Formats: sequence, C-alpha cells, structure tokens
Amino acid sequence: MVDPVSEKPRYARHPRLGIETVAYRGPLDCMPTHAHAQFQLTLYDGGPRRFRVARHGFAGAARTAIIIQAGEPHSSVPVTDPRLTLHTFYIEETLMAEVASTLWGGPATVAFRDPLIADEATVIQLLATHRALERGDLESEEKTFFALEQLVHRYATPTGAARPTTTTDTGLSAVRDLLAERVAENVGLDELAGVAGLSRFHLIRAFQRRYGVTPFAYLRHRRIEKARAVLRTGASLADAAAGAGFADKSHLGRSFRAVMGATPGEYRQSYLRATR
Repeated sequence: MVDPVSEKPRYARHPRLGIETVAYRGPLDCMPTHAHAQFQLTLYDGGPRRFRVARHGFAGAARTAIIIQAGEPHSSVPVTDPRLTLHTFYIEETLMAEVASTLWGGPATVAFRDPLIADEATVIQLLATHRALERGDLESEEKTFFALEQLVHRYATPTGAARPTTTTDTGLSAVRDLLAERVAENVGLDELAGVAGLSRFHLIRAFQRRYGVTPFAYLRHRRIEKARAVLRTGASLADAAAGAGFADKSHLGRSFRAVMGATPGEYRQSYLRATR
C-alpha cells in the first residue's frame, strides 16, 4: 500500500504507458517559467495559486486541475498558503496521440482548448487513475486509457492542418534540433544564429515568439529532461550533472528544483526505493 501522505515528492515511471507520475504533500513556492517535453497534467488540492500557462493567466481555487501542452511554458505562485497536495502525470506525446487516434481516427495530435479542467467527474477519474498507477493495480493501464480518453474528448480538439512553413520556421526548427542533439555542450549564440540564418537578436526574439522561451531557456529545460533520465537509472548526481551539461551538482540542484519542485537527490531516491 502506498502511503497517501508524503512530505517528499514520490516519482514513479510507467514505461509501458509513457507516463511518469509524482505525488507530493507540502509547501510549493513560486515555480518559475519553464517547460517539459511531455504533457503535464496536475491535480492540486490546497492553498489557491495563480497560474500562467502560455497566453493564459488565471487563479486556481483550492482544488484545481490543469493540463499543459508538451513544450508549453508555464509558471505558478501561491496566493496565500503554499502548502498543497498534488498528483501529477507527465504524459509522452506518443501516448496522447494514441488516445486521440482512437477518438478521431488516423494519426492524431491534440490541442487543449483551455488549461483549466473544471469538470469534477473528470478530475475524480484522473485522481483514481493516478492512485491506481502508484499502487500498481492490474487494471491501472486500462484506467489510464479511459481517463485520458475522457479528458481528450471533453477538453481537446484535433490540431488542424499545419500552417505554411517559412524559411524562418525551418531555421528555428534546426536550432531546436541542434540544441536537443548537443544538450550537454555549451553552444554559442553565434553558431545558433548561423544555423537559423538570422542575426543573434532576431534569433532570440523569433525563437521566443515561436516556442515561448529563449534558446538558452529551452536548452536548460532539455538538460533537466536529460538529468531526469540519468537519475532514473540510479546514477550519481555528479554523473547526472556531467551527462546533462551542468557545471556541477550545485548547478544541477538549483536548476532542477526550480522546475521540478524536488531536489535531484529526492528524485533519484524515488526510483531507488522502487527497485528495492
């Protein structure tokens, strides 16, 4: 039986689904603007918070559920008491596309119309699914598909045809691919601007307009994703820092905690406990 109350974030990976879950009870202070490579679905219960998700700014009540597109910049800050309970799903894009394809047929990607999930029945189903995944219930994978299907059906639409691709779009995409491939390297702005075919100033502004963050903020987010993957193997914090391009463990720790709400050691410990 999983302890329902934890003052330390409790992470678990569900590789057959393409989901990582986290459960936490305690204070959660200001979360600066950041993004994840996965969809983030979080159920909050506790002190009210103010959220910024891409162009949406809104206040969340004591019980709030939000869905954030993969790669979408977001932040939050407590209104009063920072203590809360949260249950989060990090959902790979491939899983969300699989769910969408069962609803709309053929290859499908989704766009959620609004980050706020207000339907109580959907929230209850998602919370039950999260707890089933944590316990390792036999039916947990089925529950996950049913819960995500309901979420997508009620809150998402298929994405339309891609807008015409411009030369600038192609250059920005090449910059993003280069940063992902060379995540542990200190790539200079001159090189990125050359790849994009833009001036350095134009690159920064265009990249931020296109992806919601600057090139080096994007690189920092990708480094944290890389560190997460290394830490899940049980590797040391020093190895995770080096493998993801951080200067040292302290640098990793500051960046990791700011966007994950947990230290790298706490994250790693969740996976070590799961293998015992």
